[in-house]
Amino acid sequence: MKPVMYHYVRPSAPGLPHFPYLSLTNFERQLDDFARDYGFVDREGFSCWAAGGPAPEGVLLTFDDGLRDHLDFVLPVLQARELFGLFYVSSGPAHTGRVLDVHKVHLALGRIGSQAALAWLKFEAPELLTIAEGGGHAASHYTHQTADAATKTLKQLFNWQLTAEERGGVLDRLFDHAFQGAPPRWQEFYIDERGVRALSDAGMGVGPHSHTHELPIQLSPGRQREEVLLSSEFVELYGGSRDWGYCYPYGARAAFSEETEKAVAEAGCPFAFAFEAQDITTPLAEAERFALPRHNCNAFPHGAVSYGDGVAG
Repeated sequence: MKPVMYHYVRPSAPGLPHFPYLSLTNFERQLDDFARDYGFVDREGFSCWAAGGPAPEGVLLTFDDGLRDHLDFVLPVLQARELFGLFYVSSGPAHTGRVLDVHKVHLALGRIGSQAALAWLKFEAPELLTIAEGGGHAASHYTHQTADAATKTLKQLFNWQLTAEERGGVLDRLFDHAFQGAPPRWQEFYIDERGVRALSDAGMGVGPHSHTHELPIQLSPGRQREEVLLSSEFVELYGGSRDWGYCYPYGARAAFSEETEKAVAEAGCPFAFAFEAQDITTPLAEAERFALPRHNCNAFPHGAVSYGDGVAG
């Protein structure tokens, strides 16, 4: 079984000239390649594996963050091809009516570009740059995504080095600056409760992906349990299930700990996906069930990101 991870999949990103995504055209090209070279894991085959059976052959399609892209663009493609996918949803936006911090970073950089965002930060909060210059284990996490040093610096700073309390005010100001006081509404970016239901009713697996998408390793054990439970309860209200497993925010091994794995197990999720470029070749009982690997879609042919109007990088 070859799990493959997707985030943004869309035809274009109007108004976001620097926003990276996988074009819908290239997504379909990847599916053509996968169909020819590997085949796909269907719902029955995955459910059999989760119940203790052998690992099925083929690509397992997984989609993170509960994005509108998945309902508007991905689901019709999967339905037309009669394919199964796993969708992991963060519950925070529907609960709070706010864009998550991780996506404020993506949107702000997508709107004005990393160089302009870095220049703004140097003027508005120069003290934060000393933290960014300290580097850290997260730097390699972004190497596969972009060669843009400014983007890596800003993502590392906001997503990995600063806590929610440390970044909050500065990130909100950057977000407001990028969109001149008129940022996207959360409903334009994420699926809501009806979207969770629509995915589930279409036969897709919908599982939890945290509440706030905060870096688990930064949270107390109690907060980690809360993140898993809130997102699990949310998806189950609208047809999803923790039986589809959990998906860690950020996913890299450096992002979570044994405490995180314990929180997932105690919440009743039978396994969890992380991020590591490996196949799953064994039954679940023989796998590292709370740190299952996934490949990044960008590592395959047709996986190059596009920006804004659809120009490939």
